[in-house]
Amino acid sequence: MKSLAQYTQPEEPLITSARQGNSEAFSELVQIHSRRIYSVSLRILKNHADAEDNLQDVLCKVYKNIRRFQGRSRFSTWLVRITINEALMKIRKENFARAAGQTDLPTEVSENNFVLDIRDGCPDPERQYIAGDLTEKAFQGLHPSLRQTFILHKGEGWTHGELAASMGIAVATVKSRIFRTRARMQNHLQSLC
Repeated sequence: MKSLAQYTQPEEPLITSARQGNSEAFSELVQIHSRRIYSVSLRILKNHADAEDNLQDVLCKVYKNIRRFQGRSRFSTWLVRITINEALMKIRKENFARAAGQTDLPTEVSENNFVLDIRDGCPDPERQYIAGDLTEKAFQGLHPSLRQTFILHKGEGWTHGELAASMGIAVATVKSRIFRTRARMQNHLQSLC
């Protein structure tokens, strides 16, 4: 398990060095974020082998495109977006391949034949973008300790006990922080609508 200090230390020097081609800095970023990428991949893909493949795909994509990271969001947010997009692309490809293999079109066209109804079951990219934007807005203005506790619990899967031990606080305090964060995010989002 990663220590809480790894999530709070500034990454800017590592990101800057990695953008300039420093492979050691990139390796350190990989060590910091691999667990999160794998965890998000596993939640979406529901398969350890696919999650490991997605981790590799994401790291390759990040390595090739790290110069494009502009710092308008947190580096971890950028990584999670890439992870989600890569995982969804993998699902789309599998669904398309499965559908292509199972689709039997009628050989004769007549008035009695049914019309083949094809629907796109893939998530709408516009909705995904809006959801990501709303998530960023929901976190705006939150105290860093609330945001960090919430992300580690909901995004990383840390238990209340792990968070309490790592932060040196009571389990009840962890639960309270998560509850307060959720309530403030809901209020903030409702004020935007």
